[in-house]
Amino acid sequence: MGRRRAGKRATNDSEIQPIDLRAAQRASVQIIARFSATDRFQLGNGIAVDLSETGCKISSTDILSTGGTWALYLTISETSRPALISEVRVAWTGETEYGIEFLQVSARELTRLRQFIWKHLNRSTLEGGPPLFTLVDRSSSQEPHLKSLP
Repeated sequence: MGRRRAGKRATNDSEIQPIDLRAAQRASVQIIARFSATDRFQLGNGIAVDLSETGCKISSTDILSTGGTWALYLTISETSRPALISEVRVAWTGETEYGIEFLQVSARELTRLRQFIWKHLNRSTLEGGPPLFTLVDRSSSQEPHLKSLP
């Protein structure tokens, strides 16, 4: 039977298989997320799920618009301060779910995120999936781009 690509899905005649285009593995978590708009006074709360070093999905009753930029605070540990992601962008919106892309993360917060993600990854999903972590190449004058770790 033939295989064809239709949008974000690869299909066989008998079944539909999702294609995962994410840049890094995501840990299935449920953590408190607080966010504040960077260009106006607006605060919000939600639950972050599917967390990676490059983004997450947030479930919230607060309304976020696609393309809006925010500062995001993630409660990744009960014993220390929330992780601050200083600039995030709303990449997509659903009814009460939002795809969040991390644009600016300090080295310290990135290390904290990686440690938290590693603890919460389902080890059985690692094989054959996207890379666990990525490197951002800022060595050229072009836009930074992601590189997968071997």
